[in-house]
Amino acid sequence: MDLNKYLRHIPNLITVANMVLGTLVLFSAISQKGEEYRLAACIMILIAVVLDVFDGKIARSLNMESSLGKQLDSFADLISFGLAPMAVLLTYNSFRDLGWLIYTCIAIYTIAAAYRLARFNTGNYTDFFLGLPITASGLILTLTNIILHFYDFYNRSPRTLPVIILICILAVLMASNIKIYRIGFRLSGEK
Repeated sequence: MDLNKYLRHIPNLITVANMVLGTLVLFSAISQKGEEYRLAACIMILIAVVLDVFDGKIARSLNMESSLGKQLDSFADLISFGLAPMAVLLTYNSFRDLGWLIYTCIAIYTIAAAYRLARFNTGNYTDFFLGLPITASGLILTLTNIILHFYDFYNRSPRTLPVIILICILAVLMASNIKIYRIGFRLSGEK
């Protein structure tokens, strides 16, 4: 029995799990009305962040990196960290009531996220990220959604302007040429 035959699928399975969580958040936002699911959706995005951190590290440690895995990871990231946090944000009446303004901000954010992922996939960035990674941006928006959830829980309407400004700042940072050096631990086998 060839163990590598099975091991090589582990990183992509982790990436698919990330994508499934993001997709579940999107479907929940479309089908659910109200605030009941918001916290669960945010937890799913946070789990997707953890999965995203580990899929690449595991692929490198198993020497199982592939261009398919890289592309699959980008699609998962766009769903889980580009679209899902925005879907949660749109469950608030105060944001939906903004109409074209919030939809324009979401479109700009999503385009910046897609641009950042495409640039990453076509470049060679081993020691640094060019622009804010979408995972970090999605994490910031998810934590913002958690804060808004508890703020809204106490019957206060969330303030929209600071969040709109945050979305625009994150979009600019993702599309920027700012070098952000990689931090975090390295698994054995990484250089």
